[in-house]
Amino acid sequence: MISLFANLQKGIRFLQTSFGLLAIFFWTASSCILFPLSAFAASNLDLVPNPELVDKPTSGTAIPVLCNPDFQQCEESAQLLGTIDNNRGRWNPFLPEKNMIRDGQTYYKEVELEANGGRQGDGIYALRFVTNHDLRQTFKVDRQIDSTGKPELVTGDRAERAHNIMIKVDRDGVYKISFNPATLEYNIAPKPTYLTEIRSVQLNGFVWDDENMFQKFDETRNNHEMTKNGDWWEKTVPLKTNGGIDFRADGVYQFLFSANNNEDWGFGGYNDGKGSLAGGTGFGSSGGKSNNSAITIQVFEDGDYTIRMNPKQYKFEVKPAEGLPPVKIWNDVTSFQLLGTIYIHEDDKFKFDPTKEEHNMKNVGSNVWTKTVNIDTPGLYSANFAISEELFLDTMALGAWLESDEPNKLIGKAWHGKPNEPNIFFNVAQSGNYKFTYDADRDRFSIESLSNAPLQPATTIETLQLVGSFDKPMEAWQPTSEANNMQRADKSMFVKNVELEADRKYEYKYAANNWGWLWVFADYELDDYGQDFSGRNPDPANSTIEDLKEYGQLTTHGDPPALEFTPKSKGCYTFTANLETGAYSVQPSKNNTCD
Repeated sequence: MISLFANLQKGIRFLQTSFGLLAIFFWTASSCILFPLSAFAASNLDLVPNPELVDKPTSGTAIPVLCNPDFQQCEESAQLLGTIDNNRGRWNPFLPEKNMIRDGQTYYKEVELEANGGRQGDGIYALRFVTNHDLRQTFKVDRQIDSTGKPELVTGDRAERAHNIMIKVDRDGVYKISFNPATLEYNIAPKPTYLTEIRSVQLNGFVWDDENMFQKFDETRNNHEMTKNGDWWEKTVPLKTNGGIDFRADGVYQFLFSANNNEDWGFGGYNDGKGSLAGGTGFGSSGGKSNNSAITIQVFEDGDYTIRMNPKQYKFEVKPAEGLPPVKIWNDVTSFQLLGTIYIHEDDKFKFDPTKEEHNMKNVGSNVWTKTVNIDTPGLYSANFAISEELFLDTMALGAWLESDEPNKLIGKAWHGKPNEPNIFFNVAQSGNYKFTYDADRDRFSIESLSNAPLQPATTIETLQLVGSFDKPMEAWQPTSEANNMQRADKSMFVKNVELEADRKYEYKYAANNWGWLWVFADYELDDYGQDFSGRNPDPANSTIEDLKEYGQLTTHGDPPALEFTPKSKGCYTFTANLETGAYSVQPSKNNTCD
């Protein structure tokens, strides 16, 4: 088990004198934030987390904390998501910084767009709306076009079979995007060109066994193009029982479809067990709910398989060559598993293994799932929820914390917003039994101490560590070491000067709060942002989305490989990480000195 006293050094420490005086301290190398827990006395006025965190911008260094409409009046809001900004949480519906400005029943936001901007640098942008930070209130567009050529908005279940709003701008400028959720109306001024016709479809993902990890999900590669056959698009590819996701090599393949060489005009799996597709889904723009996943199949014999999709019917199928057995389609929600560091396993990798029977949750009715776990050591823990015992249906991790009026109960919104959703981090003050509940209809979870012990969510990045194969005075690969702490340049920027040898490859990641490997940042090669790990970004403080597309971005999803840097000359180099945009770089320091 993780013990703060034994393993986290100056991570999060607990000072406990009595129930009424219990306080939780977040210790860092440079600061100490105190959350007094006198609020843990029962009262409807007492809220967890700290009410001062509610609806505050995160700057990329905190988990959103949102008002809970279940027991109080919350201000109505609307969020604008998409490639219209350079924030690494560009598709995150829970971030307060995504809020639009309210004007009566209408919401609006002004954004700067460029004719050579957007994900592919062609002036094409993707966007959608969400209201009240609720994924069940997502607004996208279907095939109905009004008299001006603008596609019409849909929401609710219809939004699953719909697309992001795709626009093309032909001039640089400030564009005002307005939205009225009551009337399903929206407008963009100056008027862009609305893109509605699917002219091509690409197959992207692990089905390309012979491609490297930067290429597999690249929607611009010519060999990913599918062939149109009536209303269906198809592609025949060789699949193997030891192919697929490289570290498993078990014949399980995960893939997505993109339209017109743009992944955000894409299709993912809709988890109904019927071979259905969800629209408006790219690698980074997933719908985020437990019924949305990448398409995941398994093959049982080597051979050629024809993958087909119908964008009008929102259907897909995989046909094996004659004589081969049918594939297994994993896209269905049949169970949930609780994963995390809350378990004791001889091998840490099993803590997040959904095939372990002891991780299964119990369906107690109304699509609510529960599991009670004994936690015998106070400390900081990490958890998430798996779907149908298959890790690659995309685990449900942490979208936002919600206010709770019970000090022994934490409430949160779950999502899988790859590649930038963290796991669920929470602090346990006392040993005992803890009940985890997952409401699959709302994708909401709770963690409750059955002995009424206080709980506290971990929300904020106070320090960032540069952790890798560096020499003293740094400590190689020790995320708990203060010797690896970076300096905070502003609210989202961290820097550190390091002496490096010429022609030596250094590998590294960024870790938060001296928490070990719980909250880690690297560059996820599958997100199609960046072509290497070399930190070539010349201006991480002012990177556009086009810069991120070229040089890469930091992410928190999964366990991406370490970043790499090989200096050509000996000297002092500055490592920079911008957690708001995800931009990162390694450059010679000023005067080439670390003094």
